[in-house]
Amino acid sequence: MEEEDLGDDFSYNSVAIQSSEKHERVIIHIDIDCFYAQVEMIQNPSLCGKPLGIKQKNIVVTCNYEARALGVEKLMSIKTALEKCPSLVLANGEDLKKYRDMSEKIYQILQSFSPFVEKLGLDENFIDISHKINKSPEIKPEVSGHIFEEKNSGETCACGCTDRLKEGSIIAQEMRNQLKSELGITSCAGIACNKLLAKLIGATHKPNQQTTLFSASSLNLMKSLKHPRNIPGIGSAMNRKLEVLGIDTIEKLQAADLFKLVEALGAKTANQIQQLSFGIDNSRVKITDRPKSIGAEDGFPTIKSETEVRKKLKCLLDRVWELVEKDGRRPSQVKLTVRKLHATNHSVREARQTAIDLTTGFPSNAPLGPLSENQEKKVITTLMNLFEKVVNCDESWQVTLLGISFSGFPSGIESPAKNSINKYFTCSSRPNETLPPPTKRGRFDESVLQELPDDIRQEVLEDMKCQMPSSSTSQQSADFDCPKGVDPQVFRELPVEIQKELLAGEKNKKPIATKKPNNLLQYFRKV
Repeated sequence: MEEEDLGDDFSYNSVAIQSSEKHERVIIHIDIDCFYAQVEMIQNPSLCGKPLGIKQKNIVVTCNYEARALGVEKLMSIKTALEKCPSLVLANGEDLKKYRDMSEKIYQILQSFSPFVEKLGLDENFIDISHKINKSPEIKPEVSGHIFEEKNSGETCACGCTDRLKEGSIIAQEMRNQLKSELGITSCAGIACNKLLAKLIGATHKPNQQTTLFSASSLNLMKSLKHPRNIPGIGSAMNRKLEVLGIDTIEKLQAADLFKLVEALGAKTANQIQQLSFGIDNSRVKITDRPKSIGAEDGFPTIKSETEVRKKLKCLLDRVWELVEKDGRRPSQVKLTVRKLHATNHSVREARQTAIDLTTGFPSNAPLGPLSENQEKKVITTLMNLFEKVVNCDESWQVTLLGISFSGFPSGIESPAKNSINKYFTCSSRPNETLPPPTKRGRFDESVLQELPDDIRQEVLEDMKCQMPSSSTSQQSADFDCPKGVDPQVFRELPVEIQKELLAGEKNKKPIATKKPNNLLQYFRKV
């Protein structure tokens, strides 16, 4: 079937009307060039200028630009990579510690420019510098770096964002210069009025370059992506649903009937992806908190005995606990991940976790230290008990991977699910919503808060009030008509018809339940 020509002037869906938008933010997206390879070249300068690949098991997970020019690609098998480039130098990238350390140094430098920094993986960061932009109309800076559609750069937005973005490009250049001078790291940057556009535009000129997107050109950038799959957050599963609806281009997603999208994807996701297709993204830069779990995995040729499992777990625990020590928080949960190999060479991953008490030997007011011999034995014993729940040791078995992770740290704000579109774009109720800046992740610095502009500081204080438990919270929860065992906050956010169904189910529930309820309540139980 021939693709329908929607033209340049077709009527856009109402969600995309941008004429009334105020592009108040200036967001910078920093993406480190071939991150793993750069870290290796910084630690071993003799690798510079040579085609370099970073291997994990039998895969080249990434490579430098010299290797890419010779045909090596990310996630290529080592065998294929060496066939393409016999002179390829391979560095072992299975130990992530050096990459994590460099990522943290980058984060700290970016925080010296703005407290509002959000990490996306080890090598990408969003930085909101809106509060640093000079509001004086007399200052008319020139853009540093490239401009998307420079021939149309004379078109300006009525809200005044053009000058703000120009100034943002200068700050982005300063960030990249400091990363280079202090760490030897080169990077790319995108400068735009929101996170989505900043991430997309930063990828248009690589490596070691930066690009600014003026708001008047944002629709043209989105249309240039061609396929919805190129929008961050639209994965293969969602893409298949869109293809069932006949949506295989950005323009078709823009023009799609919103009611049909809602029917296929749900109201929240449908609205969100259609707005993203127009370059509209109201999510704020969220200050990165410390991770909710700390762990590592190790793959290997098959092992078949409990003795070998214990040895592997001991080595893995040493690596993971070093990360826990550095983090400083005390875990209360431990999880074991196992990959079993069946006779048909089909592998299956399973995980089990349990509570663990490691407070003995670590005074509450002292930093974590190395595990004592007794503590180590306790952890290994716990892990072996979990292993026996995954693997029937009375029968023959083969294992090709083990993983350990610690969690149960002091609670924080819940992050989006790993594969959720909200991982990239978490919506905010106010366009300029921000949180107070941390001196260390999750700890807020009063002095930096006072340096913020009055309007942003006021929003921060309002946020802090919202996040602090008030004296009336318990009373509100008690007075609110909510089924027993269901989180009131979750219940309030449900559609009215589902609330009624839950309440009806609660009234009809028998006093003694012999099994878990087979209704909507099971999906909204408190964790």
